[in-house]
Amino acid sequence: MNENSGNDEGRDLEERIARHMEEFGHPAFGDNRMPKSLMFKSLMSYHPEVDLGALRIVREVGFTHALLMVSVEEHLRPAGLSWSKLFILLWLRAMQDAGEKGLNPSELSGRLAVTRNTVSTLLGGLEHQGYVTRELAPEDKRRFVIRLTPAGREATEMCSAPLFRHLHTLLSSMDHEQRVLLVGLLTQLQQAIIQDRPELAARATYPAFRHDDE
Repeated sequence: MNENSGNDEGRDLEERIARHMEEFGHPAFGDNRMPKSLMFKSLMSYHPEVDLGALRIVREVGFTHALLMVSVEEHLRPAGLSWSKLFILLWLRAMQDAGEKGLNPSELSGRLAVTRNTVSTLLGGLEHQGYVTRELAPEDKRRFVIRLTPAGREATEMCSAPLFRHLHTLLSSMDHEQRVLLVGLLTQLQQAIIQDRPELAARATYPAFRHDDE
């Protein structure tokens, strides 16, 4: 490779990096004094095909999720809850209010889009806290029915209102159209991931993506 070819490649790298920074800007969190071009040049020298925009999207979605969960769990910690535990209680409260007997662990797994092992661990914690009971189903002694206790209902009501007000405040900078657009784009990304790895759908997909959903 001659010197001019190397210079052309260097200029191409610089132009791609400059275009990326102009379009995507700097991350909201991090030391913006650090030369981002150093990492980008290294990546592009090893992987010329790298899509810097794709990397940025993955980084921002992941970091946004982490920030949201930290923020959410600050509101749930007084009751010893997590996001997943709260939604187990919310589902059980909804079933109770509808006059239903409760839910079994398999149904909760589908509604929360987590594995049965994860649900079992969460239920063990909630049962220990006195928020749920686990009883054998009268019609099938091989299955358990999970029910909300009065303490579980109280914890749900104590946490829900301030948490939902907090989430409303966090997202108040977005108007309705922006929220709809954001959800649509995230759903599109979810669908692309599932189509790329269909075998993940059974473990990670929300019920809305299943053809047999109610």
